[in-house]
Amino acid sequence: VCAGTLNGLSVTGDAQHQYRTLHKMYNNCEVVMGNLEIVLIDHAQDLSFLQTIREVTGYILIAMNVFAALPLRNLRVIRGTQFYEEKFALFVLLNYNPNTTHALRHLGLNQLTEILAGGVYIEKNAQLCHVDTVEWRDIMRDPGLEPVVGDNGKNCECPLPRGAPVSGGPWRPGTDALPP
Repeated sequence: VCAGTLNGLSVTGDAQHQYRTLHKMYNNCEVVMGNLEIVLIDHAQDLSFLQTIREVTGYILIAMNVFAALPLRNLRVIRGTQFYEEKFALFVLLNYNPNTTHALRHLGLNQLTEILAGGVYIEKNAQLCHVDTVEWRDIMRDPGLEPVVGDNGKNCECPLPRGAPVSGGPWRPGTDALPP
């Protein structure tokens, strides 16, 4: 068990400092008590230490990063005891550098099956693929919330047409494989 943060988009120091802080806080962590905020991480950083996280009690914020994949492949539950911007348990925004090809391409939330409270916001991630093929309503417990997913990867290939059932999509909860 490790403590989460409540910094939002505020950062202390440069990208290297952000990475060292993230690594120190979450290396060998399985349960984040609070929020998991991943902000301003460079493309060259090894984030494999995040794969041990199975649960986050608050929200997850992924913003202004330029790494290609987020290795939260064992995350199963976001409890949503706290929200980002008052209603989101998963918030993914602006994960690309407009001056380079470095950008988030895959979320890697292969095992995510439940968001117990709060909604999903995934927008303006220039190269993020396949998030519109996920049936977020099946993962979110609150039927009154609509997932906000749009303006993401433009040149993504998917073996199924848009709107195909999630059971056959290129990435869905419970699937171990990332899309190509």
